[in-house]
Parts: sequence; C-alpha cells; structure tokens
Amino acid sequence: MLHAPILFTPLATYDVIIPCHNRAHVVADAVASVLAQDPAPARVIVVDDGSSDDSAAVIRGLAAAHDTVEAIVLPRNVGASQARNTGAGLSGADWIAFLDSDDVWLPGAARALLDGAGHGTADIVVGHFARVESDGAPQAPECGWDGGCIRRGLASGGVIGPSWSIVARAAVERVDGFDPSFHNCNDWDFYTRVAAAGARFARIDTCVALYRTVAGSRLVNDTAIGARNAQRVLSHPYLADLMA
Repeated sequence: MLHAPILFTPLATYDVIIPCHNRAHVVADAVASVLAQDPAPARVIVVDDGSSDDSAAVIRGLAAAHDTVEAIVLPRNVGASQARNTGAGLSGADWIAFLDSDDVWLPGAARALLDGAGHGTADIVVGHFARVESDGAPQAPECGWDGGCIRRGLASGGVIGPSWSIVARAAVERVDGFDPSFHNCNDWDFYTRVAAAGARFARIDTCVALYRTVAGSRLVNDTAIGARNAQRVLSHPYLADLMA
C-alpha cells in the first residue's frame, strides 16, 4: 500500500514535467500554458528527448527567459517514459503533472487539479480534456474514466492521460515511474501499476487541457506495437484477475 497521501494545503507545491521530441513548433505553447497558472508551479522541467529539430534550442531559450523553467537535453532518444522519469527524478514538489509537449493546460487547470485532491483523499486527480484536430476548434470535453471503479476503468483501456491529471510524487516514486520498455501504452501501464499499489483516484468535472493533434510522427499510430503493449498491460495481475 502507498504511504498516506499528500495533504493539500495552500503551501502544497507542484512541478510540471514536459517531455519533448521534435516538437520545436509547439513546446513553447505548452510551457506558456503552465507558467500562466495560479498557483504557479515550483518548476517546469522540460526534457528534450534527443530531438533532431530545434527543440533543444527552443527549450534552452525558454529556460534562459524564465527562472522556473529548467531545460534537460538528453543526448539520444530514449522515449517518453524515460524522459518523464528523468524529469521526475529532479522534482522535489508534493505533486507532479506530466504534460505532453503538444498539449496545453487551460486557465485554472492547476488549481482545479490540486483542489481535486480533496485534502488528502486522493493520490491522483483526473480532469477532462478537449480534443483539437490540427487547427480546428476544441471539441466537447471528455474523460475516458467515468469516476467509478478505477480498476474496471483501466481494464477497459487507457482511460487517463498525463496531460489532464496530476499525481502525488510519492505515488510516482512508489512504482519507480514509467516503464521505459513501453514506447506506447506507457501511461496506461503507469496508472495501472499505481492503482495496483493502492493509489486513490479522484475525477473532477473541469476541462483542464487541450489534447492537440499536431504535425509529426506518432509511434502510437503503430497498431502492431500498440496491440502488443495493450496485451502486456491487460496481463498485469491487477487487471487480469478482474477479467478472468
């Protein structure tokens, strides 16, 4: 079981980890959306995952312009899981949010997610998100998890995304973060292992993020790899026992 969840007080802190791979054209939007939050993050740790475009230069520029932004440039591409773990290893805040570099937080996202912790009743808080296809308008807010049994929710698929949730740092550390052997389905696997370790989940009705589809290759579109990784997640005893 997890240690007692972090109690949210006005002094609770949060860091935002942003992994970035070849997203030089959008990563500044993600960072700006976090810096505009009230309360402000303790740190925004942007991890360049061996990009071949100008992402590293953009991230270093953001760090030079903002005291709370820290740039980490990895020498080679290691995948989103390890990039997130690298950032999490530098975090000292009570809470960690993992925002994808092509997504943005909406105004009020941080306060809504932190308030959703319910003064110590949750280790993970999940909000809603709105899809944005290319340059289109945001679609209706949605959340894959209905707020009921988290075990049944995770058994139905990857119903929680990093960009619209926040996690107690103790919960991240308890499961050693994201599994680097997953190059997709890594968030589904992470939330499954955290739930299996006893973390308590809470859902809020607030739309906290825009989930954007931008130009660039996406490994998640590799259906063969995705199918294999999905089976790996579903074979976890926490889910497999439910489905037996």
